[in-house]
Amino acid sequence: MDRTYDAVCIGCILQDIIITGIAQDALSRDTTEGDSAFITSGGDANNESITLGRLGSHTAPLVKVGYDSIGDNLYSILEKEPLDLSLVIRDEKAEMMMAIVVIKTDGERSFLVKQGNTACHLVPSDISDEILKSTRAITVGSLFCLPGLDGPGIADVLKRARSFDTVTICDMTYDINHIGPEAMLCAYPHIDYMVPSMEEATYATGETEPDKIADFFLSRGVKNVVLKLGGDGCFFKNASERFFTDAYEITPVDTTGCGDNFLGAFTHALLKGWPIRECTDFACAAGSLNATAVGAHHAIRDEAHVRAFMKETPRKHLNR
Repeated sequence: MDRTYDAVCIGCILQDIIITGIAQDALSRDTTEGDSAFITSGGDANNESITLGRLGSHTAPLVKVGYDSIGDNLYSILEKEPLDLSLVIRDEKAEMMMAIVVIKTDGERSFLVKQGNTACHLVPSDISDEILKSTRAITVGSLFCLPGLDGPGIADVLKRARSFDTVTICDMTYDINHIGPEAMLCAYPHIDYMVPSMEEATYATGETEPDKIADFFLSRGVKNVVLKLGGDGCFFKNASERFFTDAYEITPVDTTGCGDNFLGAFTHALLKGWPIRECTDFACAAGSLNATAVGAHHAIRDEAHVRAFMKETPRKHLNR
């Protein structure tokens, strides 16, 4: 079957205001001076699609964007990227989500978030069968943070996608709406690749060890688990294979969006038919490379750039 897209990235886009060089105790003082600040775009579907597009995959973000000043700015950012914007939904009622991203002196980050209104939330009817069968893969970047989809809604989308032999790849995030760790149980049987962080996976499973986390997802229908371990790389497990992939030695500048870059790069590699160990290696490199610059999607230029980084950057060798 001919497919229009390599990947459709389903989820959210938001305005990021990034401030760097902030001390841990900043909010306990009247005024704190940062090193730099700039306004850019963020959100799982935004970051994943930009990464995929720059790596060379024909990618369409499926997000809702308002016509307010924030929405217009976000759309103009997307227009500058190598993306197919035919699936972006513009809605005059949408009030966009925004976040102040505080980059601490150690490179770690915290978010101060203002949620958007309900008009900027995707709902199942926004994701038609026609869309799902026109793409080789869908990514869903933020289970637990998709108010119009979480639970049965996203389970239906994933089930329909699988019926068209479309690969389903999911991440999750902080349960900002407090829907509970069991809210996604209905979705797991329809997920080909689950790609959460350790913290997110622990929340969803109640487990703290990579094998037990993976076994939880696999026993509930997920086909493959790729557990992101931050600066320690990742862990892969399915019914027949299990391995760790070591991270790259870097000094992080900003870890914002590293998980999204990991997922985008993993999806790109998977769609190119690379062996699974090569996919996780490439994904770890993309996540590490992203951490060398400020912003959620500003480091990676193209596939050759990631390949060069892999050749030039030493690996951590963890005894696992």
